[in-house]
Amino acid sequence: ELNPGDIPTALTVITPRSIPGENNPDLRNISGIVPNFYMQEGGLKLSTPLYIRGIGTVSGTPPVGLYVDGVPVFDKNAFVFDLYDIRQIEVLRGPQTTLYGRNSINGLININTNPPSDVFAAQVKIGYSSYRSQNYNLVLNLPWKRLYNKLSFSYNKSEGYFKNHYEQDRKSNPSDSYNIRYQGNVFTKNNWKIGFGINFNHSFDGGYAYAAIDSLKVHRYTVNYNIPSSYKRDLLSSYLNLKKKWQRLAFNTVTSYSRTQDRQMLDADFTYLDVFDNGKKSRQNLLTQEFNIQSNENRHVDWTAGAFGFYKDLTNRYLATFGEDKAYLLPMALDNAKYHNNTVTWGIAGYGQVTLKEIWPGMSLTAGLRYDYEKSELNYRDSLLFSGQQQYTSYHDSKEDKGFKTWLPKFSLLQRWNDNLSLYLSVSKGYKAGGYNTQMFSDVLQQRIQAFMGMSSLYRLADIVSYEPERSFNYELGFHAQPLESGELSIDGALFFIDCRNQQLTRFPAGNTTGRMMTNAGRTRSMGAEISTTWQPASDIRITASYGHTDATFRRYNDGRAEYRGKHLPYAPLNTLFGEIHYRATPLTFAGITPSVQASVR
Repeated sequence: ELNPGDIPTALTVITPRSIPGENNPDLRNISGIVPNFYMQEGGLKLSTPLYIRGIGTVSGTPPVGLYVDGVPVFDKNAFVFDLYDIRQIEVLRGPQTTLYGRNSINGLININTNPPSDVFAAQVKIGYSSYRSQNYNLVLNLPWKRLYNKLSFSYNKSEGYFKNHYEQDRKSNPSDSYNIRYQGNVFTKNNWKIGFGINFNHSFDGGYAYAAIDSLKVHRYTVNYNIPSSYKRDLLSSYLNLKKKWQRLAFNTVTSYSRTQDRQMLDADFTYLDVFDNGKKSRQNLLTQEFNIQSNENRHVDWTAGAFGFYKDLTNRYLATFGEDKAYLLPMALDNAKYHNNTVTWGIAGYGQVTLKEIWPGMSLTAGLRYDYEKSELNYRDSLLFSGQQQYTSYHDSKEDKGFKTWLPKFSLLQRWNDNLSLYLSVSKGYKAGGYNTQMFSDVLQQRIQAFMGMSSLYRLADIVSYEPERSFNYELGFHAQPLESGELSIDGALFFIDCRNQQLTRFPAGNTTGRMMTNAGRTRSMGAEISTTWQPASDIRITASYGHTDATFRRYNDGRAEYRGKHLPYAPLNTLFGEIHYRATPLTFAGITPSVQASVR
């Protein structure tokens, strides 16, 4: 089991009891629990801003790595899913790129579900709440000789609660989702553990409740979708995991494959007028492979070494339709615009880490290094259909390719006094590879419209298409404490400073209301503090509190505009605060069934 006192980084461990009483919990529900962790409720799984310690982005590559049962999840649109049958969630803050590489520039979320059991068991959960929200969970453990099987199913539905003014009898944001999961474990006679599984997730969400706001009258208008708006996602994932332990050595390999298909339809002007709507279809295939070998039960030296590789193929297709009220947006008779891109990305990495223990009593030194190489190739084209034309006019058809490589070092010192207190200092480099704007349709369209009208472009096309890697240098001083001998009280705290170069941010171009793009924002810095505590005075009572403060500002913006210097980074919260008193009671068993009653005050 993970012992926070031996980990030289800020860590929050979340158990199922930490997120009780939620009808449909997902990672957004732990946003308040973890200090300086912010996952915005944007209403749509496709667009979920994610920030840790002020570093993050609205779109593009997430700043936090996500592993589910040892399998990496790359894309942020797959971060929101039902958290059921969970054993433990670990949220590590600060760069984890030395061991986990891609996407973990400022943290890691490690989700472990309950493994298949060697005992037959069944668990059922039924929930019903306001707005006809329903959720159902079924978990079955079905062991057979050396093969342990587990089947689980989750279903959630809500009619929504925002009224669509354009269609009074419909809500704008109904939701419907289900998840089917199979997991299997085989324990061979020669002590190999073979794990495998397959998971299918389907989700449907209505249009998120965006509406126009008159800043002078401070009057909020109701949601007006004159076309059906929704986001549909189908995600299939599978994995194969081989493990074996010897007396001094442990071996682990994980192979995973996932396929994602999604479709978004959006009334992009958010009014009752027929101005502009946008359709997007995406398809992605992802294959990953990791090998890892590490020491086992060594008193003086712990070490690990491994290699990682991946291949990702992503295709996006966009169709913009301009309606009869398009004159409010366009100075030209444009009916439709198409945009297509295909991005193939592959990467390889090798890493190693060594921990020297008991340099003197309680002192350990950790040093790690990773080499990461990534290659990305983009094929894209766009075309326009003007009123009266019979076919689309092609405006651009091009290819781009870029390679990214880096070394990622990490150093830390940890001093431990018995089992009650440990103090650590860590220095590490964070990294997030560059890439291409795959949702840049409106910016390319703006280029085409300006070219058609003989106007000068606001951006060079190459600047719109690609963005550069993000790098950070991180310094952290923290502690883990259990001041009571019984261990019923734990306190964790940290101070941090992050110097970030070429931070990747989402920009909404001025005068352009139909799109967004990733760009590099020059140099930023983030510094702050966080503290969290858990006290369990009795087995059925738990009190939890956490606070985080982050001051994330621009030091230099890429275009040289001085007015950004010292300004706070957009969307990054300055403070996070959480408190909870949780009580759990187990009534008498009746007819072989033992219900449970839980209550929380937050």
